[in-house]
Amino acid sequence: MKKIITKIEAQKKKENRVNIFINEEFAFGCSSELVYYHNLSKGKEVNVDELKELILEDNYITGKTKALKYLEASLRSEHQVREYLEKREYEESVIDRVVEFLKEYKFIDDTYYAKAYATQNIRSQGKNNIKYKLMQRGIGEEIIVKTLDDIPSEEEYNTALKLAEKRCAVLCKNERDLWKIKTKLNTFLLSKGYGYDTVKSVIDKLEIIPLKEQYKEVDGCLEEATVEEITYGNSIYLKTEKQKNGDSEEEREAELYSLAEKRYEKLCRTESDKLKQKRKLQDFLFRKGYSYSEIKSVINRLTDGIEEEY
Repeated sequence: MKKIITKIEAQKKKENRVNIFINEEFAFGCSSELVYYHNLSKGKEVNVDELKELILEDNYITGKTKALKYLEASLRSEHQVREYLEKREYEESVIDRVVEFLKEYKFIDDTYYAKAYATQNIRSQGKNNIKYKLMQRGIGEEIIVKTLDDIPSEEEYNTALKLAEKRCAVLCKNERDLWKIKTKLNTFLLSKGYGYDTVKSVIDKLEIIPLKEQYKEVDGCLEEATVEEITYGNSIYLKTEKQKNGDSEEEREAELYSLAEKRYEKLCRTESDKLKQKRKLQDFLFRKGYSYSEIKSVINRLTDGIEEEY
């Protein structure tokens, strides 16, 4: 039976691609350039096997061109390239040829890709996250294990510590419950892909003390500690009155009132609600290391002694 091209139509979603129908049935898709080059037209008799060979070769050339363009933007894994070509409906045999070409000329190399990805991302996340991301990109388990083993544990730990210090500084501004701070830090570090042992070690090293009135161990005894913020790196600590090197009560009160007055004047320009003014001022002074009783006293002085819940 003769094989006659009965229709050639442009593909709706792909520019410069056409569908070819033989004897009223869809046969294959190919580039419009191939149609012009081989003078294919409606009514022409063709050898289907020969035509398929031509189209496979044409698809290989166009697929290779698209893959190279895809790789221009960034490094890709073999899996990502295959997925990219599959979405563009290239035949498996064509994709295999394209991948073989790309590997031969080192356009794709999963070992190199894994090392580059890990080196870049170890600065912001743990090995667990990196492992998961590499698995998503189709990198083999053996390559992943070798890649992560090559990263010193100390490097991962130091990054985790830096991230925890920054996060701790933020948390301590608004949270005064030590257990809640540690819980949030734990969740944060685990979400970054650090292991439980690393997270525990990092949190223990921070020695976090939240900004609030509490008791502090001094010379083996519990002694009431007035809050004063001292920052070493991003960790927050307390010191007692004995450790303040003779700061006089009058000087401290004057300093607190001056600081509160400036902040209160600024709040009055941006916030009309009196209760909100007080609450914002209270939070600000807490972050500066003053106790609740000191803050309450100065706020009452600033607001003419009006007693309100805040």
